[in-house]
Amino acid sequence: MKRQFTTYAAKMRQANREALATVAALFVIVVTWLSWGIGLADSDIELFSTPLWIIGGCVGTWLVTVVAAVALAKVVFANFNLDDDEEADRG
Repeated sequence: MKRQFTTYAAKMRQANREALATVAALFVIVVTWLSWGIGLADSDIELFSTPLWIIGGCVGTWLVTVVAAVALAKVVFANFNLDDDEEADRG
């Protein structure tokens, strides 16, 4: 679904909102990697003969990244034309 933005300023606010949400998602991903990867490095727990910090740091971080990308796409990102509507109608 294409959202309607009436002014160029509204489009820029949406672009800024998307950028800030992406930075927030990056922060969550980095914190996940630090806590599930490096944070579990001292753990002696193994799963399928693989240390838990490898599973948490690689697979866990990947899963959080996929969830963050889907959440951004469904909730934050909007499909809109960045051109002025009047100019787009003429072309």
